[in-house]
Amino acid sequence: MVSASATSSSDRFPELEKFELLEEIGHGGMATVYRARDLRLDREVAIKIIHKHLRENPEVRRRFVAEARAVAKLRHPGIVDVYDVSDEEDESRYLVVELIRGTNLRKMLHEHEALPAEVAAIIISLLCGAVQHAHEAGVIHRDIKPENVLVELPRHSMPPPGGADDADEELSVKLDGEDQTSPARTSLVSSSARSDRNKVRIKLTDFGIAKVLDVQGVTSTGQILGSPAHMAPEQIEGGRVGPQTDVFALGVLMYECMVGHLPFEGRNPAQVLRKVLEGIYEQADSEAPQVGGRWARIIAQALHVDIDKRIASAEALAALIEQELQQLEIDDPSRLLTQFFDSPSTCRERLSGQLVGHLLKRGEQERKRGRVQLAAADFNRALAFRPDDLTILKRVSSLSAQAAWKQRVSRTATILLGSAALGGAAFGITRLVRPALGPPLLSSHLSALPLPTSKPLVVKTAAPTSTRSASVPTASVSAVAVSSSSPRIFPVVDAGAPSSGQRARVRFHLIPGGAAMTLGGKAISWYQIQELEPRSYTAKLFMKGGDPCCESRTVPITILPPDPNKPNGIQRISLKLTIKNARATLVGAPKLGSMSCGKKIFVSAGGTGTAIMDDVTWSGTCVFKPGNASRAVRLHAGKTARIAWPGP
Repeated sequence: MVSASATSSSDRFPELEKFELLEEIGHGGMATVYRARDLRLDREVAIKIIHKHLRENPEVRRRFVAEARAVAKLRHPGIVDVYDVSDEEDESRYLVVELIRGTNLRKMLHEHEALPAEVAAIIISLLCGAVQHAHEAGVIHRDIKPENVLVELPRHSMPPPGGADDADEELSVKLDGEDQTSPARTSLVSSSARSDRNKVRIKLTDFGIAKVLDVQGVTSTGQILGSPAHMAPEQIEGGRVGPQTDVFALGVLMYECMVGHLPFEGRNPAQVLRKVLEGIYEQADSEAPQVGGRWARIIAQALHVDIDKRIASAEALAALIEQELQQLEIDDPSRLLTQFFDSPSTCRERLSGQLVGHLLKRGEQERKRGRVQLAAADFNRALAFRPDDLTILKRVSSLSAQAAWKQRVSRTATILLGSAALGGAAFGITRLVRPALGPPLLSSHLSALPLPTSKPLVVKTAAPTSTRSASVPTASVSAVAVSSSSPRIFPVVDAGAPSSGQRARVRFHLIPGGAAMTLGGKAISWYQIQELEPRSYTAKLFMKGGDPCCESRTVPITILPPDPNKPNGIQRISLKLTIKNARATLVGAPKLGSMSCGKKIFVSAGGTGTAIMDDVTWSGTCVFKPGNASRAVRLHAGKTARIAWPGP
């Protein structure tokens, strides 16, 4: 359906010999996208025409055609088809691609925040197939992110074509990494990959766009090449870009889909880039315990800073994902994906129930094999789904005893081995020095020797350094994290055991600023070091002054005993409130008026827009159409802002 505004402005569209441009459906930093009709084949397509200032750059013109021809050779169900590209003699530089009906993954995440871990894993697995196909053809994507992932929904999940509801259909526009929607809310939609309309289809688009822009003279315009939070370290540093670069981006995407936010975050691009280069991020299961240690381990392998230690290929990443899905007895991933997008809440409930059963079964098998860490990963995840389940708590308690027993055995063995080593060394030294000391002492001489006055030799084993783990959703268990280079799996210890009487030094960090907390009913100053008895507590988090920005929370936490090697060490515990979405309504706008604030929020006349907030407040410049007037807008989490239409 073509909007009235699009029809009236059709005379301003560029003229292409083989295509009739029907309406503008989006624009971004590199190109404008149009819905068009192929006059030769009589089919609807999407045409992306790069902006004039870019096509005037000879290097961009050359790379655009070269990359388009390379991508056009890719034929895969998970890749948006490229039908045609402009000729060398054409004044315009354009790309003709298939139209995809549905939305993009960014909008899905805005709607659902975090996806169930298995649903997210299925999406990543499908993308791995597309990426691997491209890699085998010598094409690296370089800019994998939610905006570049299109989700084609089953036919019964879409509004019927035509009719009054057609103009309000929520559709996505995908172009060169930007997510824009025209006032008519029409978008890139698909036509060719619908042989089975009962399945959700995941398609990747915009191959090679970052490479096209990566030329001298383009970066100086301020164009950001790729998205900083999704770029691999070697991409940032200008190193070699290869298949592992896309694997890193897939790992970032997997984290974002499962946890609900990016692994690398900061107040500005410089902070984000530094965290990417240093590999600083919270493990997925620490941020979202329902993700579980096994998925977190796969993500960590994909996000390894060292390219040579990272998962080697998209195919290898897919294999790890599919192995975990099979172990959880998810035999029909496509069906699960369709069920989720058809009814998210129902699917979440059913899936969590099924997963708990599988996790307990596998965890018990791992416990019997003596693999306590793997058993803990499954039991902890099951506990995250059912924090009040006494059966799971009993299993965790049993595992705690087993872990403590294994730790005592390990320490005893170390002491015995150390003693044996020292004894052997002493025997060897005696053998070496005996000739100088004369004949060995007889037993009759021993009674004449003085008794030793020094303290007996004790071989001590280094105690494992305890670090804070994810907040376990129960007050009766605690978790001890393994090293950051190991799988993020937490063996459980008995938090109810009597304490040694030594207090732990703890400093709390509350997110966002302005948050407050009580611990066991006592107010806690987050900036001061607290001396607390090692045990389980209940922390209550809330915003000062009743600020509606965030959800208050009650969080069970466990204070661990001090490290014997560092009795004055400080345990640092970060606690985070869930920041609510912000909303905005557009007041006094004309019938087809709209306000767009980049990727933060879009509001049409008479409607309310929702902004996903990563901080309590957001300030930015918004553009009002028609007229292209701009003004500063401020949004506050948990509040609805009334934005007045700018005057003439």
